[in-house]
Amino acid sequence: MLVGVVYGLIALFMTVDIGIRAANLGALAWLTELTEYLMYAGTFLAAAWTLRKGAHVRVDVLLMLLPRRAAAGLEIAMDALGFAIATVFLWYGSIALADAWRNHNVQYKTWAVPEWLLLAAMPTAAVLLMIEFILRMRRAPSVLPDTTDPASKGGI
Repeated sequence: MLVGVVYGLIALFMTVDIGIRAANLGALAWLTELTEYLMYAGTFLAAAWTLRKGAHVRVDVLLMLLPRRAAAGLEIAMDALGFAIATVFLWYGSIALADAWRNHNVQYKTWAVPEWLLLAAMPTAAVLLMIEFILRMRRAPSVLPDTTDPASKGGI
């Protein structure tokens, strides 16, 4: 919810910035940098929630064609792969975070922002994704559709 509100505010501020520029009143120079940081962090931090809600892009044609037991096995395998990928994100994100902290790295643009603060979103999101993938593996059989007929969901 917070990420959605932040994205809405970004759109609003960008509209205001365009208006200010069109009127030759200056510009919100910091807006582009803030937008970069918020979109990066928001995308990472909202990923686990999106996965939890099933609001991500998903092609489940194969799951619908397979017998229920095989579909559950495939679902668990894909969640295990997602867990492994999130583990890689945690590993490399933690290394980058620790390196930025240890070396006192700073991003200099409009603002001077400690790099560790920017990098913290990745390992945090990775942990949340790992938890969600574990939960998905546990409940995989219960979230599969009861029918394998895609036409049964059609109609008005």
